Order: sequence, then structure tokens, then C-alpha cells
Amino acid sequence: MENPMKVKVTARSISTSLGILRLDDVVDLPQDEVNKIMKMNPTAFEKMAESPVFKAAKKKAPAKKKRARNKDGTLKADDPSTSINEAWTDA
Repeated sequence: MENPMKVKVTARSISTSLGILRLDDVVDLPQDEVNKIMKMNPTAFEKMAESPVFKAAKKKAPAKKKRARNKDGTLKADDPSTSINEAWTDA
């Protein structure tokens, strides 16, 4: 679809390239088609404001793991009897 335009149907019903549209339908139609229909029936459509395009938010990198340390600064060992790995922490 070239140059789509968002419009709201204000006529009872109207035939378009998308089929028959009814009152209060909101659709995207080619600008050429909207202009042709508006020439014949100026009250057929209400032009809708284009919604702003939102960019996808950047994904944060996963938190880097850092070796866990004991109080005296030495590296902490993992306890294999537990399900979590105590030797690493999120930093």
C-alpha cells in the first residue's frame, strides 16, 4: 500500500478497496483512494492523526557476573550441595 492514510468512516457505509466499510470504522487506505472518495463525498471520512512511531527500547546487556569474595578478600568457593552457585555474584 503506497502512502497509507488513517481515516475514520463518517458515512453510513462506503465501498472501498478493502470492501464495504461502516460508520466509525478506522482503517488505513491509500491516499489516492481517499482523495477520490472525498471528491465525490466530502463527508465520507475523517482524517485521523498519525500515531507516532516508537522505537524499540534498547535491551540492557545481561548483568556481568563477578567472582564472590570472602571477608578477607579471597575468592569464595561454590558449595556443590546447593542449587545456586555462591562463587559468582551479579555485579
